[in-house]
Amino acid sequence: MLEFHPVSLADRELIKQKLTLEPRQGCEYAFGNIFSYSAKYPIFVAETGGCFLTKCVVKDMDYYCFPVGGDKEVAVREMIETIEQSGRKYEVYGMTAADAAILEAAFPGRFPIAPERDSFDYVYLREDLVSLAGKKYQSKRNHIAFFTRNYRWSYERITPATIPECIAMSEQWLENNKNEYHNDLVEEFSMIKKAFANYEDLGLIGGLLRVDGQVVAYTMGESVTDEMFCIHIEKAFADVRGAYPMINQTFVREELGAYRYINREDDVGHDNLRKAKLSYHPAFFVEKYEMRTV
Repeated sequence: MLEFHPVSLADRELIKQKLTLEPRQGCEYAFGNIFSYSAKYPIFVAETGGCFLTKCVVKDMDYYCFPVGGDKEVAVREMIETIEQSGRKYEVYGMTAADAAILEAAFPGRFPIAPERDSFDYVYLREDLVSLAGKKYQSKRNHIAFFTRNYRWSYERITPATIPECIAMSEQWLENNKNEYHNDLVEEFSMIKKAFANYEDLGLIGGLLRVDGQVVAYTMGESVTDEMFCIHIEKAFADVRGAYPMINQTFVREELGAYRYINREDDVGHDNLRKAKLSYHPAFFVEKYEMRTV
């Protein structure tokens, strides 16, 4: 059976090394996500066959992220052995089509594997998010124009000195949105606080917007490949018109010039979030497959 240990900052170098050997575009492989979400759920790491994999425990269900970085057939067989010996409900997620083929080849016809649309990451060309050119982005440009005309605003990169202001803004944002997905938002806030508490150690990069000196929006994320940056968090006050498209465009323009692609993660099946992500016209999706208890 696999031997798991609780994820810690000490695992960052191991995971970075494995992802250098086998770059992954999916947000679930970004160490900042893995570590920060351990504030929300217990998350564990194991090594086998030269691969690493993670396990997230949610009540009576174990969620295994597909192994990466070495001999996948060895790792997959040990993962399945661990799943079967545990006797618990399970899901294996984050699989590419190639991963799904490896699993099917190792266990022909034994497990149901299917694409999971709610988990597809939305990936955009950086140049599209910066230029917002063409008719399809007209509404984004209109909101940004309103913002720049009507507010005394400024942008700055997030530093340890400004993190407390971002946390305070998140607290107010949570209060403003407490009637929508309340439990999910409270759990997300615990993740945000853990990310900020370890901001520099995780290698996160973020930016914020001020209006009249007060933080009204911020965003942060990390590199997932040499060409792709992943946005983990983006918050703005809904009553500050244009704050969302403004922080999106400004952060990408000012901080992410080294990247071709921007991964804005999945929509977790929320209709409003899906509509918002589609409105930016992704260049492609990071398609993912899952296998779960029948």
